[in-house]
Amino acid sequence: MEISILNYYVRKGDTLESVARETGVSAEVLKRYHNTYCSLDELIGHDLDNVRKILIPPPEKIRELRENNSIVSKQEMRPSHYLFKNFYADNYKVSEHFEKPGTEGLIISYVVSINVHKLENKGFIIKTKSSEFKKNNEVPEDKISMLSISCMKALYPVAFTVPAQGSISGFYDYKEMIRTFRKKLQDPENFFVGEISQAYITQFRNYLDNEKLLLEKFRSTLLYQFLFPKMEWFHKNQSWEEKLYIIQNSFPVTCLMEAEYHDESDGHILTILRGNIKDGCTLQELLGGRKFPEHSEEPVSGEIICEYEKEKHTMQLLKAKIKIILKNKDKIYSTHKLILQRKN
Repeated sequence: MEISILNYYVRKGDTLESVARETGVSAEVLKRYHNTYCSLDELIGHDLDNVRKILIPPPEKIRELRENNSIVSKQEMRPSHYLFKNFYADNYKVSEHFEKPGTEGLIISYVVSINVHKLENKGFIIKTKSSEFKKNNEVPEDKISMLSISCMKALYPVAFTVPAQGSISGFYDYKEMIRTFRKKLQDPENFFVGEISQAYITQFRNYLDNEKLLLEKFRSTLLYQFLFPKMEWFHKNQSWEEKLYIIQNSFPVTCLMEAEYHDESDGHILTILRGNIKDGCTLQELLGGRKFPEHSEEPVSGEIICEYEKEKHTMQLLKAKIKIILKNKDKIYSTHKLILQRKN
């Protein structure tokens, strides 16, 4: 029996998901069909890098595949199981909101730029850089804020290694990053004088001398923890346990998570993650960054809500909203919100 197969030639900006959606089948079905009939050197892996053409089923075969895959519509609401280069836009506007009952709120806003490079069979190098910092909608002019921004500018861009499964695994060329930082740090050292400024710069240097400690400091931030999610989060059908940082520079705690998926009418896909702290740690332990052998206080509780909005056609991340509510003795201790939105 002769099989009629069509060829689709890959264009710039195409993803497996976008081509599958035009074809009318799920990305997984299209990938499986292509890999069944293509030559060994044309196999599709995690994405379409180095893929010149895709074998497309004929119309009669597409109808059959649709009938045999009743879960296609549900699967199309989710991105690939693996990270792909175009998952990220080039720039995102970010605002972080810090709230505590009885105190004045704080809003930190900035722009984060992302540059993605694919490593052959090893995931990705992702360089990030933050700029346009504002504090409560104004450019900060206090000395400590200016010094902190100057030190971070000397460190940027920060290059991370991120596997195809998602989530930061380490720094890319940490030694070169530190060498570059030390050269660029001369400017803030010469500009900011005085004991407090020099003590801050010395402490900043000490953090950089410890690669493991510096990596954990990045990982513990709300931005880097949820900007680089595990891709399996978008495919969970049952509740699961996840280690998350509830407070920056503290230790990760076990949270019980659930996911739900919504197909929005405006061409967007919405994934909502909800969770609660499961570990029996206390507020004092979280704030201090270490656990004690015995607890004299009742355990802290907390709620995590995370929304990822993606473009249906490309599955690119458009927007993310994360909220962590920390409670102590059934009263809200703090609320930390982060809103990230693609910058046009």
